[in-house]
Amino acid sequence: MILKGLKEKSNKNYIDKCVKNRVVDSNTNKINTVGVIVDQSEFKDLNWLQSLSTTLNVNPTNLKIIALVNPKQKEVNIYDVTYTKKDLGWKGTVKTDILKTFTNTDFDLLISFYKTSKLPLVFLSAITKAKFKVGVLAEEQVNDLILDIDINNTTIFETELVKYLNILNKL
Repeated sequence: MILKGLKEKSNKNYIDKCVKNRVVDSNTNKINTVGVIVDQSEFKDLNWLQSLSTTLNVNPTNLKIIALVNPKQKEVNIYDVTYTKKDLGWKGTVKTDILKTFTNTDFDLLISFYKTSKLPLVFLSAITKAKFKVGVLAEEQVNDLILDIDINNTTIFETELVKYLNILNKL
């Protein structure tokens, strides 16, 4: 139990370090690659996430979705690429190749699509390489743009995201 707390503390410190050292690129390049981080216990509309590429004018093969799952819950996994909190190591390390691939992909846009502040979700959002980060969780400083919207209201999220990306000349 004590080791689990120390591990969480080391990862929180790493998140703070990533946020502090992140250089925000203020370019107006168009979005070609999109990464999405979701919590399976909060959001289960995979079809909407896949159709998001059409809304953003992105090739569907350039949309990568990863979901945090809880292995203790007996629910059907609807996402292809998943991870658990056990896939995170100490001091900002990741244990699986899936997470290494996702975090090392240089996304043009990263969407952190979760409302609950869970360490594995915030951790992945912080360490993933992305030029521009959008989220719906208002209390974290990981994102460049925060849309404080209910994640189940996908129509408003889509409208607001497109509106702000157009203002920033990213679409």
